[in-house]
Amino acid sequence: MTALPFTAPSQDEPAFTPPPASESPSWLAHQLPAGWLIAALLLWLGLDQLLLWRFLDIMPVWAYPLGMLLIVGLCVATVRAMPDHRGPTVAILIACLAVALILLMLGGEGHFFYANIDWQVRFAVLRDMGLHPWPFVYGDQPVPALLRAPIGMFLVPALAAKAAGDRAGDLALLIQNSLMLAAMLSLGATLFDTRRARLIALLIFLAFSGLDALGRMLFRGGLSDHLENWAYLQYSSTITLAFWVPNHALSGWIGALGYLLWRRDRLPLATYLSLLPLTALWSPLGLMGAMPFAALAAIRTLRQCALAPATLLYPALATLLAVPGLAYMSAAPADVGARIVALAPLQWGLFELLEVLVYALPLAWLGRSNRFGLDTLLVATAWLLLIPFVQIGWSTDFMMRGSISALAILAVMLVDALGQGGMGRRWLIAMLLIGSITGLAEIRRALAYPAAPQVRCSFSGAWDQSFGSFPKGSYLAPLPAMPAWVRPANPARIHSVDPTRCWDGAWHHPDKPDAPTSDRQDRVE
Repeated sequence: MTALPFTAPSQDEPAFTPPPASESPSWLAHQLPAGWLIAALLLWLGLDQLLLWRFLDIMPVWAYPLGMLLIVGLCVATVRAMPDHRGPTVAILIACLAVALILLMLGGEGHFFYANIDWQVRFAVLRDMGLHPWPFVYGDQPVPALLRAPIGMFLVPALAAKAAGDRAGDLALLIQNSLMLAAMLSLGATLFDTRRARLIALLIFLAFSGLDALGRMLFRGGLSDHLENWAYLQYSSTITLAFWVPNHALSGWIGALGYLLWRRDRLPLATYLSLLPLTALWSPLGLMGAMPFAALAAIRTLRQCALAPATLLYPALATLLAVPGLAYMSAAPADVGARIVALAPLQWGLFELLEVLVYALPLAWLGRSNRFGLDTLLVATAWLLLIPFVQIGWSTDFMMRGSISALAILAVMLVDALGQGGMGRRWLIAMLLIGSITGLAEIRRALAYPAAPQVRCSFSGAWDQSFGSFPKGSYLAPLPAMPAWVRPANPARIHSVDPTRCWDGAWHHPDKPDAPTSDRQDRVE
C-alpha cells in the first residue's frame, strides 16, 4: 500500500497557519475568534434550557431574564478567557458548513433523502411539539403521560413549526444541526496546522468505524443493509451517528471536542466543563460518555495545582441553569433504570477486538509521542471495554451513545499516528479502509431509497409502526411520576386521532430488507 505523505503537527508549531493571501480573498482568510464560536455553542445550548422551562411552564416570568443574564454572562466570560485563541478562517467555517449540511441532508433531515426508521418517531415528536400548545400531555395513555426525552434538538425547530408550519420546522432542524456541527468541525480543524492535515483529519473522522464489514462476513454470512449489529452489540460509525441519532452525536462530539481543545491549551477548563451539563438535554447518554474525560481533565489540573476559582464557578453556574432539565430527564427512573448485564466472553472479546483494539493497540505502540497523551488513550480504551456491560433502559443505547466521545477522540488520535511511518501506520490505514465500508453502506442506503415522507401521526401512532413491541418509557413519563417542581400544573390533554396512513408509501427497514412493502408499514389496517 502506498504511504500517504503526512506530517503530524509539532507541539512547538503555531496553532494555525493561515493560507497565503493569494490563495483566497482576504475575507475568506480572516480568522474567527475561537471564543466567539464556543460562546455561540454555549448560547444555543443555554437557550434550550430556557425553552424547556417554557415547554413545561414551570418558571415564573422573572426567571427568564435571570436565566438569560446567566447565559450571556457565561458567553462573555468565555470570550474574555480566550482573547489570544485563534479560531478557524471564514473559508474553513464555510467548508465545514457545506460538509455538515450535505451529511445531515443525506441522513434524512429536511426530507431530501431517505431517513432511517428512528426518524419515524423523531419526526412525529417534532410534529407534536409544533402542533400542540405547551405544555401538553398525552391523554390517550393509561395514565396521562408527558413527553420526557432528550428534546433539546427539537425545541427551536418546534417554534419554527408553530410559526410557519411543518416544513419550516423540518428546515429549521436541518439548519440548526448543520450550524452546530459546522462550528464543531471548524473548531476541531484548529487542532491541525496545515490544510493537508485538516483534510486528512476530516476524512478520517467521517470514515471512522469499527470493522463491521469484516465482522459481518466472518460471523453473519456476508454483508447486509445495516452492518453494525453483527455481534448484537454496537459502536456506531461517525456517519451512522449523524444519520440515525444526530442529537446524541452532537452531544458526545461536544464533549470530545472540548476535551481535545483543553488538552492542547486552546480552551480553558472552566469553559470545557461549562459546556457539558448543557448537553444533557440533547443526550444524557452522550454526556455520560464525556464524563471520564472531564474527570481526567480535573485530575490532571488538581495534580498540577492549577485549579482556579473560575474552574469551579462557571461550571457550577451552567449546572444551575441545567438543573431543571436534569431533573426532567431523570424523572420516572423505573422505565430507564441501569443494570449490569452478562455477556458471553467470546462475543465481547471478538466485538472489542474488531471495534476498538484494532486501533487502540497500534496507537499504544506508536503513541508515546501523541499530543493528547497516553492517559487519554488508556481512558478511552478502558471505557470502551467496560460499557457493554452496562444497560440503561430496554436496549443497548447506553453503549452506543456513551461511546461517542471516546470514539471521536480515538479517531483524532489516529490522525497523529498516521504521521509516523512503519508497519503500524500501514496497519491503521488498512483498518480505516475496511472500517469506512460501514459509512459507505449508510450513504448507499440514503441514495437507494425514496426520500423520507412527511409523518402525519402522533408520537404513539408513529412508535407503533416499527417499535410497537417495546415500551415507550424512553420517551414518555407518567405525569404523576414527574418531580413536583418540574411537573406542568395545567397541561393541555391531547387525545390524538391519527389518520389511516401515518405516511405515504412504505418505509424501508434496514434490519428487515426482505420484508414486503406491506400495508402495515404505512399504517393501513
